Amino acid sequence: MIKNPALLLGLALTLGCQARATTPPGFQGVVEYDERVVSFEVPGRILEVKVKEGDVVKDGDVLARLDDALQKLAKDARLSEVKIAEADLALLTAGARSEDINALAARVKAAKNAEELLDKNSKRAHGLLETGSLPFADVEKIDSDLARTGNERRALESQLAALIHGARPQELERLKARIAAAGVAVGLESEKLERYTVKSKVPGTVLDVHVDPGELAGAGAPVVTIADTSHPFVDVFVPEGEIAGIVVGAKATVKTDALGAPLPGTVEHVARRTEFTPRFLFSDRERPNLVVRVRVRVEDPDKKLHAGVPAFVGITR
Repeated sequence: MIKNPALLLGLALTLGCQARATTPPGFQGVVEYDERVVSFEVPGRILEVKVKEGDVVKDGDVLARLDDALQKLAKDARLSEVKIAEADLALLTAGARSEDINALAARVKAAKNAEELLDKNSKRAHGLLETGSLPFADVEKIDSDLARTGNERRALESQLAALIHGARPQELERLKARIAAAGVAVGLESEKLERYTVKSKVPGTVLDVHVDPGELAGAGAPVVTIADTSHPFVDVFVPEGEIAGIVVGAKATVKTDALGAPLPGTVEHVARRTEFTPRFLFSDRERPNLVVRVRVRVEDPDKKLHAGVPAFVGITR
């Protein structure tokens, strides 16, 4: 045991100097990725997962799919509604067939003949009624048949006129609007169907897969995490007294314990506000400072860096 206080003090100073000497030069930070968590916009059961951790994906690559059988049936039903409405419009536009017009005209003619016959019978019956040769009840029945036949003849004539003139413009417009609405419904179902497949919006590396086939996925629940591992960043904290000359676009170098040579980087952002140094920085020189956060984007085409690794950044002024 060392009992000399002066010797203890000297030993402590020596160890402190050695600890400070082991801290590499530059501003401290931690390597991080720009991570993007990809999710489904609709809920459903996972049908398949197309990627695994470590896969490199491109923009537009399929990551996972939901079971879309029911959604496809819904779209087919909407398509059937469009076809029915289009068929109805075609019928109205084509108009009545000549056979239908001729058949209805024959019915009108038959109704007119029956009405003329009943009219003659009615006149004869009224003459017999005046002489007392025919009871009033029989005359009343003949008049009733005459009125009914006249109504039928007028109804048939109206139907014949409608067949000849064709559909009204309002009927055609209504069917056209119905077709347009059905088409919009088909588009909506198709858009929903697209959301049963989740695709990568950016190129990158799959960091994590959060689901397995057969599981139920809620809307917005994480499915895959993707990051651009070729361009990580380091947020360093520059003391306010040293921020002068550090601007966006300035060149930088990034060094970690595992790298044999530093990687090049560029200052991407300089914060407009100061803050206190984060707790995870371990340098006695930087801990008590009021600092400015500076983000340095690193060029790492060989993907040597890993997220969470401490890094030391030198910035060219």
